[in-house]
Amino acid sequence: MSNSPSITIPFEEEYQGFEIYVEENPDHYNEGYSWSVSKNDECIDEGIEFDIKMAIDAARDTIANLNSKTK
Repeated sequence: MSNSPSITIPFEEEYQGFEIYVEENPDHYNEGYSWSVSKNDECIDEGIEFDIKMAIDAARDTIANLNSKTK
């Protein structure tokens, strides 16, 4: 499992009005990182990726898709 040494876990970020949260996959039988995108304390989407960078990118892509639908 790849992890960037400059990114700390859990990772939290506000991005374009949404909150991104990434943590190690709580399922100890499977590797990876779970991510979620929320706004106003409501989970909008979530997923699991193999490494932290992929999880952050997936969350940001989700936000970009949400923003493109509202324009």
